[in-house]
Formats: sequence, structure tokens, C-alpha cells
Amino acid sequence: MTGLLSIGRSALRAYSAALDTVSQNIANVENADYVRRRTDLGDSTVTGYLNPLYTAESGLNGVRVNGIVRSGDEFLEASVRLSGASLVRTDTMTNWLGTIETGLSNSGDDVGTRLASFYSRADELAAAPFDPSLRTTFINEIGATADTFQRTAANLGQSIDQIGQRAGNELLGLNQVLENIAKINVELRKTPAGTQAAAGLLDQRDAALAVVSERIDVDISLGNDGVATIRYGGETIAGVDTFATLSMADNPDGSFRVLVDGQGGKVPANGLLAGLSRSRSAATSDLAQLDQMAEKFATQVNDWHAAGRTDAGNPGTPLVTGGGGAAGLTMIAIAASDLAVADASGKPNGNLLALAGLRTSGGVEKNWTQLVSTHANLLLATKNEGAAASAIDRNARNGRDAVSRVDLDHETADLVRLQQAYEAASRVIQVARELTQSILAIF
Repeated sequence: MTGLLSIGRSALRAYSAALDTVSQNIANVENADYVRRRTDLGDSTVTGYLNPLYTAESGLNGVRVNGIVRSGDEFLEASVRLSGASLVRTDTMTNWLGTIETGLSNSGDDVGTRLASFYSRADELAAAPFDPSLRTTFINEIGATADTFQRTAANLGQSIDQIGQRAGNELLGLNQVLENIAKINVELRKTPAGTQAAAGLLDQRDAALAVVSERIDVDISLGNDGVATIRYGGETIAGVDTFATLSMADNPDGSFRVLVDGQGGKVPANGLLAGLSRSRSAATSDLAQLDQMAEKFATQVNDWHAAGRTDAGNPGTPLVTGGGGAAGLTMIAIAASDLAVADASGKPNGNLLALAGLRTSGGVEKNWTQLVSTHANLLLATKNEGAAASAIDRNARNGRDAVSRVDLDHETADLVRLQQAYEAASRVIQVARELTQSILAIF
């Protein structure tokens, strides 16, 4: 009779624990970092020796809780981390490349548009070279073109600075996550496996690993006790109660390296920081090309003006400053009468007519078109890559969620089943009590 009571009591405890686990699952159905759990139940077998001269005898003693089992799959989690890193990289690049493209367009008043207007004003002046208003308009157009170069350079420089600041902030947050992982590893070492506490720590670990992998391409290895060891560029950046400090160093092309404790380092290959690094490199390349165009424009315009003659018969003076790139391109103020519109032979509009040939052979407008086209192609390619990365990530997450996420229909069925099992265990104890009372009543 005592065995029947023991079996019923063990069943009550076991199914009570299982019901608690189902309740936790239901309560965390909206928690994206929560992995579904189940209570692993097994036979409670008692083994003993009634007589030392004979073999051991065993018998069932009800139900026992073997532990709490998470439904997570490490391979699926790793797949989601990889696909998520690629998606974040392409999304980051798409956003920043779009911002850079907006800076190049300069609210519709881009360098290409301004150059076309400059040459058009020269054509208008060539038809009436002595018109003072047309001369003033042409001089103002030179200033407007220089100003457009400056503003475009400022836009690109601002994007470069903002990307660098964003990368620095992300590294600060990443260092904090690495410190948290080191602390979680310590707790995992101290916490018995198969407990609710251990399952909660593993949820925290996976959430932290997702944050790290979405920001930088790391190598993650998991120990038997769930402890995560993270390496970057061959260096360990997080372990058991140990973590590194990550920082950044600029490369000449505008990209940046991520340093480990101020040493070594490499350019991120995936994740958010990789997207920032590549976007910054693209902006730096665009700015370098813009500087070359500004210097080319300054040289061509000043040489063209020097080859002409003013109304007084003097050679033209420089019209714009050079040597400072696009940011340093400024117009040198002159009077309308000092504009060298005539050529050396004395033809009143001869030098203005020569400017049309300079437009054809100079190539500044062509260089601008190539810059804009190259950037647009890079943005389009990144968007296409992002669409593919989004599909891959969605499939990876669906596969992971099918295994590890909470399904209310499944939990409801488990809840009904376990309640019935709990009631059955209660009935076993009730029957044992009634039998005991009946036996005692005989005496």
C-alpha cells in the first residue's frame, strides 16, 4: 500500500513540474528570446539487496523528473546567426549608400546639373559677349558651381563622420555584450544542467550571441556545459569570466579594422560593422573622385581664362582656387569687365567658343556621370543581395522557430494531457487511502 502511495505522490510532483513548464511556455509565447521547454519524465526505479547472497532486486517506484529540456537546436541557431549577419550587413549598406546617394544629388542641384548650367551660360554669353548682365550671370554661375562642389563634399564628409561615429557606438555596445557573455559563462559553470535556471541562462546566452554575430563575423564554439567561446580574427574575445575590448582603426580607403585589446585586428567581413565599413569606404572613394574632378575643373577653367583676353587686352586671371579639393574650391571675385571672353587674336567671343571645345574634351561631366553610375550600380547590387539575404534569413528563422518557438496549440494539448495525468495521480492516492481505510475497518 505504501508503494501505491509513493507512486501517486511521485506522479503528482512530476506532473506538477511539467504543468509549471507548460505555463512558462505559454507566458513567454511573445518572447522572441525564449526557447520552448519541456519536462523530461522517467521511471523512478529502486534497486536493493534483500539478501547479500542473492542478486539485486529492482522495482518501479513511480515517476521522477529527469530535468528541463530546451527544444533549441544549435545547428539551426548557428544558421540563423549567419543569415541574420548577412541581412544586417546588406540592410546597413542599403541605408547608408542611399544616404550617400542623396548627398551626391544635393537636393537636385548636383555637380552634373551645375556643370551643364555653367557651359550653357557660356554659350549664351558667346552670342552677346559685351552684355554686362550676361557676363555677371556667367561669373555667378562659376561661383554656384564651386559652391555645389563644396556642398557635395560636405555631404560626403558628413556621411563618413556619421558612419564612423555609428561604428564607434556599436563597438561600445558590443563590448558590453561580450562582458555579459563572460558573466553568463560563469553562471552556466555553476548552475546544474537540466534546471529552469540553466535553461534561462542558455536563453540569455543565445540572445547575446545573436547580438554579437549580427554586428561582427565571429567564430563561436559551445562547450558541453553550454559555455560559449567567441573568437575574432583568431583572438579570443569572450570566454569564462574573460572578455576583450574591441576598438576601431581607420584604413586609408575609408574602411576600418576592429582591434582586439588595441592589437592586430581585421576588417569586418559580415554583420552590421561590415556594412558600415564598406559604406564608409564607398563614401571615401566618392569623395576622392569628387576632389579629383574639382581640381580638374579648377585647372581647366583657370587655364582657359588665362588663354583669353579682357576688354583691356590683358590675359585672364584665375577664376577659382585650386589645391584644396572639392571642399576648398571657391570662386575668385572679378569684375565683369575683367572677364577674358576674347581670344588672343582679338576675336570678341573667341575664348568663349573655345570653352565649348573644353567641355567636350575636358571630361569633368563624364567623370561625374561615371561616379554617379558606379554608386547607383553598387546600391542596386546591394539591394538585390539584400533581397536574397532576406529570403534566406526568413527560411532559416522559420526552420528554427518550428523547433524552438512556443506553439499555443501544442501547449494547450499538453496542458490538457498533463491535467488529466495529474488527476489520475490524485485518483491513485485516493484509491490507496480508501483501501487502507477499508483494511483498517476490518479490524
